[in-house]
Amino acid sequence: MIERANGSGPRARAGVKAGLSAFSTVLALLAGCGSEHPPPAGSSGYSPPIVSGTSGGFGDGGTNKPPGCGQKDDGTFCDCLDVPLFAEAPNIYFVLDRSGSMAEDNKWGQVRQTVAQILRGLGPRANFGATLFPGFDDSQACSPAVVALPISPGDPPGATDGPTTKKLLTATQSPPNGGTPTAEALRGVLPLLRSAKGKTFVILATDGGPNCNAAASCQAAACQPNIEGVQGCSVTGASCCEPPNGFRESCLDSDATKSAVAALKAAGIPVYVIGLPGTSAPVYASLLDELATAGGTALPTSPKYYKVASASDNTLLTSLKKIAAQITATCEFKLTDTPAQANKVNVYLDEVVLPKDPVNGWKIEGATVTLLGDACKKVLAGDILDVRIITGCPTVEPR
Repeated sequence: MIERANGSGPRARAGVKAGLSAFSTVLALLAGCGSEHPPPAGSSGYSPPIVSGTSGGFGDGGTNKPPGCGQKDDGTFCDCLDVPLFAEAPNIYFVLDRSGSMAEDNKWGQVRQTVAQILRGLGPRANFGATLFPGFDDSQACSPAVVALPISPGDPPGATDGPTTKKLLTATQSPPNGGTPTAEALRGVLPLLRSAKGKTFVILATDGGPNCNAAASCQAAACQPNIEGVQGCSVTGASCCEPPNGFRESCLDSDATKSAVAALKAAGIPVYVIGLPGTSAPVYASLLDELATAGGTALPTSPKYYKVASASDNTLLTSLKKIAAQITATCEFKLTDTPAQANKVNVYLDEVVLPKDPVNGWKIEGATVTLLGDACKKVLAGDILDVRIITGCPTVEPR
């Protein structure tokens, strides 16, 4: 919503307003490996190997060793090489609401840190980009959206954040301010994403109804001061968005936003919608349902968008993981080559070994590894961020 500040002009009122995981798989080729391997998932005695001075992640040029590579008698790790199985990583593009109301309950801080966590978890297995709305011109309530992160490859694992994650965190450190020009932001990303190589997905995260359309005109039912019972909106039965009572920028910008989402979907770019705390007003929730439907990502029942109940819990991270599962999750993985020894293959779910079990584990047939039962369900539900297949150490069987 837009109000006049000290009688000098419009400003936004704070309070107006699911691979994610690319689920990629890596085949680690092993040379000169010892016979030692970690115990199965659930064992209290296992933690992934960590090379001194690193974060213990996979890859990064051979410095960090994937779990299961074994350890030589002198305590050193085997020499491994990570080979990605997916030739073309998907593009995951965030369109993030940084309006003034995102300052409440540190919603903006939670969003930027959670998105950074997704970037760290997926690393080079996805490309990432982000646009923020409104932009950084705090003299304008409806400052044009800005590209905070051009589409960039995810960072390799390491002890510190790489350039892509650092750039995102740096670009999002300014405090939230202004209105909610959602439609303008979505229209702006369309030409950028249409020309991007590979499959692209948009994740829109917002905490309220879109506004900032100076050309809008609305009755009371679609005027945000009326919707929210804002103090000072005392025109009974009339719209508080019509001059001289208020600003048309405070009209709920439904049609333009739905049109922008539909244009992205028509270009082959699905749009996932995350509703952050602040979207509880029935008219806002209904609009987010419509946006999810227009974006081709609606859930079966209302809320059809991914609703985040609280900025202080893990609902946002869970929603992002589930969205990632919708994008790329699979239970069948094609290796680049058939392993020389099928009894020296192990599967890891989020860096924890999964025993080879015919019911809830996995099987291998030639160069194809298939997750089974509960293991497959967890991946498809988005409960697992990373699946990896490693050769060279004896297969872990159920105990």
